[in-house]
Order: sequence, then C-alpha cells, then structure tokens
Amino acid sequence: MTNDAQLPMMKNMLNSALKCGFPMHMFHCFILSSDKEVATYNTEQFKSITTRKLEVILLNMGMDIMLWVDNDIVFFENCLKDIVSKSGSFVMQDDGWGYCTGFFLARPGIFANQVIKNSISWLKQRQGALNDQHAFNAVAKQSPVSIFKLSNEEYPNGEVYFEKKIQSKARMVHSNYLMTTAEKVQRFKDHGMWDESDAGFNVVNKYFI
Repeated sequence: MTNDAQLPMMKNMLNSALKCGFPMHMFHCFILSSDKEVATYNTEQFKSITTRKLEVILLNMGMDIMLWVDNDIVFFENCLKDIVSKSGSFVMQDDGWGYCTGFFLARPGIFANQVIKNSISWLKQRQGALNDQHAFNAVAKQSPVSIFKLSNEEYPNGEVYFEKKIQSKARMVHSNYLMTTAEKVQRFKDHGMWDESDAGFNVVNKYFI
C-alpha cells in the first residue's frame, strides 16, 4: 500500500522483485489517492495510515495465503518458496523487539483473521504515537494463533543489515529503523539499491482506494 509520496519507494521494491524473478501478477498494490504527503513515523498521520493498512490486509485475507510487503523493502532473491515452507498462521520478520508487520505471510483462518480484527480495534481505541506493529504485538500475546519468526540473518531489518552489517545470508532487506521516507530512500541510494522506474509497477495489479 502506498500514497503518492511513497510511490517511488513502492516502485523500487517492485523492481527488485521483478529482477529476482517474482511472479509479478501476484502483486496487488493499493494506492491511497487522498494522501499526497509522506507520513513521519510516530505521528497521528502515520497511525491513521497504518490503521488503513490493517483494514486492507483484513479485506484480503480470504482463501489464499497472503504475503504483505511494505514499500521500504528490497529483494535480493525470490524467497517465496522459503517463506511458504514455514509453518504457522503467520510467518513474520523479526524486528528485534517484536514481530514485524512490514513483512509477513498470513494464512487464512479464524484465529489469524481475528488477530487482525482485534489489532484494528486496539489501534482505534488508543491515543498517541502508536501503529499497526504495536497493535499486532499487543494482540498476538493474548491470542492462541501460531506465529513463525523468520531468521534475522536471512530476513534482516534495517538495523541488522545496515548498522550491524549482518548481510551474507540476506534474502532481502527491510530498510526500517529510520524515521522518515527521505532517509530510507537516501540509504537505498547510498547502497546502490535504488530504481524508481515504472518497469515493475506497470505489470502488477493496482487499486486506487
């Protein structure tokens, strides 16, 4: 999911997937046509967008397995087979302090759907600088849902890959642990991981919401 301001970063993610041989027809990209500006982490605007993100996820948790991919991700290989091979209602990136809602696989089921529903309610009922990840981790602790945590060497976050330099086994990188989109874009550019051409974006499913 993206807004206009984050569209170049979505294109960068999609181009990395295209280069790695992902089946691009399986991507479903949701574009928030009403949001023109980038939201900064830990703001009410960011909270609002991440609530919408959970709502989009819930709507798409049907009969098929779903892999959610945030925009600030670059793939190094087609890791779909590896992720699908893991057990659990959720297969999630390890963000250090908890499960990462920026990169995870969800299998349809009563418990999995209820976790997302409860996460939306949790977020809407609270004030302050909170987001979908806070909500999911709080709700999951109270749920019997099964969750598999991915290796942070193979599926590293921004801190692990860029700061701790644990890179040799990485299948992708999630450029989080930065506050703004501009910082994330610059970090990708500094490491030769930037391509905002339309190649990948032109061959995926797109929905304006």
